[in-house]
Amino acid sequence: MASRVFALLIGVDDYKSGRIWNLEACAHDAQRMKQWLVQDLQVPKENIALLINQEATKHRIEDTLMSHLVNNPAIAKGDALIVYFAGHGSTLRAPPDWCEGKPGSVQVLCPYDHDTKGPEGRVAGISDRSLFAMLAELSLIKGDNITLILDCCFPKAQLGSSTRDRRFVRYTPTSKATPEDLFLGLWRGAIGRKFRGEFGFFQDDCQGHVLLAACRPGEKALEWKEGGKFTSELLTVKDALPLHRMKASDLSEHLAKGLTHIQQHPVCVGQRKDRVFLNGVPFVADASLVPVNGEKDRLRLEMGAMHGVVEGTEFSVHEHNRFGSINPSLDSFRVYEVHPTWSLARRKSMNKPGGRGSWARITRWNSRTPFRVYVKRTCSFLLRRLFGCSKNSEAELDGIPVKEGLNIVQVDTSAKADMSVGIHTRDVRVQNLDHLVPSTAHPLIRIEKDRSRSGVILSEAARFHMHLHRTNPAKPFHDSLGMEVFRVDPHTKRRVGPNLLVDGTAAISHSEGARYAVVLHNHSDTDLWPYLAYMDSNGVDIQLLYHPQPSEFQRI
Repeated sequence: MASRVFALLIGVDDYKSGRIWNLEACAHDAQRMKQWLVQDLQVPKENIALLINQEATKHRIEDTLMSHLVNNPAIAKGDALIVYFAGHGSTLRAPPDWCEGKPGSVQVLCPYDHDTKGPEGRVAGISDRSLFAMLAELSLIKGDNITLILDCCFPKAQLGSSTRDRRFVRYTPTSKATPEDLFLGLWRGAIGRKFRGEFGFFQDDCQGHVLLAACRPGEKALEWKEGGKFTSELLTVKDALPLHRMKASDLSEHLAKGLTHIQQHPVCVGQRKDRVFLNGVPFVADASLVPVNGEKDRLRLEMGAMHGVVEGTEFSVHEHNRFGSINPSLDSFRVYEVHPTWSLARRKSMNKPGGRGSWARITRWNSRTPFRVYVKRTCSFLLRRLFGCSKNSEAELDGIPVKEGLNIVQVDTSAKADMSVGIHTRDVRVQNLDHLVPSTAHPLIRIEKDRSRSGVILSEAARFHMHLHRTNPAKPFHDSLGMEVFRVDPHTKRRVGPNLLVDGTAAISHSEGARYAVVLHNHSDTDLWPYLAYMDSNGVDIQLLYHPQPSEFQRI
């Protein structure tokens, strides 16, 4: 399923102007936010625009917001859109007729070239009025599921000139830019648009987006070498509390609890602040979690022999089935009785207290068929071994994490292997060598050298191998079922060719626009409900092409 999350992440530590005190952790914070999106929420990297330091000029930020978000055809209305800024905030005296009301000052975000000369005069930051106009355009085209996250501040009292006063505070005074420069740098879409400026970025009646800010207006947003206090707390909370059911306003309250000791109080404003964070879009159902029900010590698992469950299969129990939201294991169970589509299990330990959950994740398949992996001796592999950069353990295969219970073993030659793995300097290269897969379907797959991603690929390949080799030894319908695979006319849906299935194998040549049908013949006296799965050896992916709906009663 394609991700429905897109983000523009901005982090500025080093400023072009020598009059602005440089920060230490804003670029790192933006990169940590990207890591959260990519690793936890599985957002593709192409959905994220990252601008740090010299890249984050005023015009570059404005252009990227337009190209990556407003005018991006990949974004559908209602997708979750995030604009994150970590850097200095600042204020300028409001010019006459700046907006409705009579604000004394204008809040601005400080890009890399803030308070320096530009082609349109001196850069006076990205004003509240400009950003609100840009987000209004974005909301009009892509919907109101927009979250603006600001890790900066606009304190009431000006900071002193001493290092002690200025260090670790994400605010800078603006010394050269004038109120007239605010008009010169105003976003073109803001001209003629009404704007209430007395609350700056903190307008509680905003309809188009929700603001999650590092602190209240007038307070200081602090940072340390490890990161901004606000961003660090946000990344801590997401690992402690389930975000899939948390309102944005409740999230800010939880963040405030962790920062009260430094007198920094994160706030959330906007008319949609009582909606679930990001409107719940990233937290889709996790297909690896299946329903369980029953008593506390004995449960019925809605998976059975057809799914690969055997006696001894183990699973953990969880509270929910939402992806990207913290979901710790509450208890562990082991299967003792297996049926075709469901199983019975009992707690692994009756002595330890356990929690009650409604969803299960397989932790140990107890597969009888080992998945054999050959690790190629590349230069990178030999260097890591020579200098002791990697130590084998039960949870690793030469530096690649292995999920428990998948029966993965390492072999010494490729002839014995189901998959070969080459660990190179910049990537990991894998190749499917399974004898049940045609030799023409053994492409070399290159994946980014990332421990978590490499581990996922290896685990998915082991799961693919388990299902590919799984059979029913009893063969209860061996002589009672028949199958045909033939080509059909794409318009009339009528058969136009012979049965391509010969001795259990169908050779199908790729042809543009060709359509094929699979027909099952049941010659037994038992009603059967068929499932059709496609197993892609190139990406070790399994997709269910057809499954019967209970209401359809499509038996064979």
